[in-house]
Amino acid sequence: MANYRILLIDEEKDTFDDFKDYLDISSTKDSIEVIEMFPLEELSEMIEVIFKINPNAIITDFRLNEMKTDIDYNVPYDGVELVEEFLKYRHSFPCFVLTAFDDLAVSASEDVNKVYIKNILHNNKEESKAKAKFLDRVINQIEHYQTKIKNAESELLELIKLRESGKASISDENRIIELDSFLENVIDRKSSIPPEYKKLSNDDRLSELLKKVDTLLKKVDNGE
Repeated sequence: MANYRILLIDEEKDTFDDFKDYLDISSTKDSIEVIEMFPLEELSEMIEVIFKINPNAIITDFRLNEMKTDIDYNVPYDGVELVEEFLKYRHSFPCFVLTAFDDLAVSASEDVNKVYIKNILHNNKEESKAKAKFLDRVINQIEHYQTKIKNAESELLELIKLRESGKASISDENRIIELDSFLENVIDRKSSIPPEYKKLSNDDRLSELLKKVDTLLKKVDNGE
């Protein structure tokens, strides 16, 4: 069973084939499941579908409306806009933009570290080290993201126990709110509650949040 589910978004089927060839020469190919997807006409619909797919990382082309060989509709957004819109709901989620137009993509992106040159997908022995570095970076970002969630949940559980024992300080209570906000943002930022409306005694909401985190982590561990 694959450990990582990567959503690959492009308007060209050739890119999907290139990525398969690229993955075949990787030592981590057996641990990765690639889900191929054409961009949809509406950005909001695209975001909703990504939530349903629930990948561990997103890799998208920059220009999603350039080639019309495999789609017959207009895509009114690019890969950078897609990534930045998704990150509004899933803070720090592993996202990567592939492009042949690095200057344009870098200038359009708020985070230049998410932009990579598309020719890394083409077979070339001289580029094998660079290819490995890109795929390693994707996996490392996934693992780092998952570890942050697990560590935050573990710390939050310990602080809740401390609160229940009556030994939590104001600093501990503030840390609970901070961790609570972080977990909300990585699970579903659309339903997060502004900090000014949170109450230190809101244990029921914290309990529900932890259930959501447990569900998310089980999906991650099971490769769902």
